[in-house]
Amino acid sequence: MTREQFLNGASFRLVGRTYKGDWTYRYEGESLVRESRSSVDERVLTYSHHNNVTKVGRVAVEGFTYIFNKKVKVKVRFEDMVEFKEEA
Repeated sequence: MTREQFLNGASFRLVGRTYKGDWTYRYEGESLVRESRSSVDERVLTYSHHNNVTKVGRVAVEGFTYIFNKKVKVKVRFEDMVEFKEEA
């Protein structure tokens, strides 16, 4: 996935996570949204806030979330994101 696709809000999966019905993610404002998909036709069933984005760099996105009152930082490279293509 490219930086531009990410900034335009394209849905994506992480490398290695390709089974039908797996979560997808998309950039929305200053956060990542997690989309829960149907295992039958992969339409979005629900979505929720996943983490805050602190930096969108040339090669990666940095962000954080809190788990049990502990701040957890993440960094994901664009090359590890696979654009999710909707079936027509």
